[in-house]
Amino acid sequence: MQLRILTLNLWGVRYLAKLIDQRIQAFIKHLLDTGTNYDIIGLQEVWSKTDYMYIREQIKNIYPHSYYFLSGLFGSGCCIFSRYPIIGVYQHLYTLNGFPHKIQHGDYFAGKLIGLCKILINNFVVNVYNTHLHANYHHVIPKDIYLGHRVCQAYELVQFIESTSSAETTHLTILLGDLNLTSTDLGFQLIRGVLQLRDCFLDRVNKDAFDPTVGNNGMTCDLPDNPYVVPHVHQGDGERIDYILFRARNDNVKCLEAYPTLHKVPNNSSGLYYSDHLAVYALLEVNEAAPERIITPLEDVEIADEQTQEILRSACIVVEETIQRIQRQRLYCAIGVFILVFILFLINGNPLTNSYFYTTFTIVKNLLCIIGIAVCVWFICLGKPVERNALSAIQNAMRVRLRAAHFTF
Repeated sequence: MQLRILTLNLWGVRYLAKLIDQRIQAFIKHLLDTGTNYDIIGLQEVWSKTDYMYIREQIKNIYPHSYYFLSGLFGSGCCIFSRYPIIGVYQHLYTLNGFPHKIQHGDYFAGKLIGLCKILINNFVVNVYNTHLHANYHHVIPKDIYLGHRVCQAYELVQFIESTSSAETTHLTILLGDLNLTSTDLGFQLIRGVLQLRDCFLDRVNKDAFDPTVGNNGMTCDLPDNPYVVPHVHQGDGERIDYILFRARNDNVKCLEAYPTLHKVPNNSSGLYYSDHLAVYALLEVNEAAPERIITPLEDVEIADEQTQEILRSACIVVEETIQRIQRQRLYCAIGVFILVFILFLINGNPLTNSYFYTTFTIVKNLLCIIGIAVCVWFICLGKPVERNALSAIQNAMRVRLRAAHFTF
């Protein structure tokens, strides 16, 4: 049995993404092409439910089974289309997902999650996980204020897959999506190390198979020739952050082909591209005749090998540094409250001056001070403590796997 899988970040941000209607039409045309025969498709950044329903309606004759993971203010953006029946769904909203005051980034309101569709294929239960982790807006670790959040999201992803993809009930586990992690990032190493997932692109049998319009370097994002990409100093030749990873219960699955695809729309005179990302395609071959593997009791399995333990320790350090940064931010907010209170009550000018300018200045100044005090108090008493507890919870979970005695409260 062979499975053809595709994942694509569609960049479907209404009113912000360029040429979204034309790109969606081009993608639908590609799916309806007689030479295209995917079995499972995972999409990210389909933020409009109307767009999802339109795509579903157009391709329902080929992909009759689909599911959209609702979450956050606009929906998670993640959805799955399948030729085969979806027999169960489940989703987990990441505990940490950016900051509400970073409105320009938007991740907090997007409701990032990991979604699961259990798909029945020829009496094989295939767990397909679709996710989209927090974006990296800085590309340099010292400036990356979301590093701790992405590491925690990676470990929550690990926990979710472990809890829902047991060997007793699942024949094949597939993780696809926009991880916003390069293959050398700590979060990606955490996912692969703990879950023992195989990377389709790295483990493919036929390394000479690739899309000639793209190349064979595996890059999927920040490509210099993509007009939708905003250039930055760390761009280089691009990044590989979109993946298809898999793990089989009986070690009876191998990846024959895997490569990035769907770059520039063919035969389009206006120079249209499918997205600001490339899609990733993988062809998996399942040996249905392989003997059933004897399941090893959990208590006889090592929690993690030495290499994975080192990755976990590094992740704990990153989370601890984020917690310490939160404590400093609370201190800065407390200092800010005292300064704003001082300005509010002690700097009011000459009360005998009854000018229009003085009255306007006082009202605006007091209003801004009150807003600033309220924001600082919210950060001190609610925002930062909630973030700290969420970080500590993930850190404690990682320490349990390391069998460490120390916990953070």
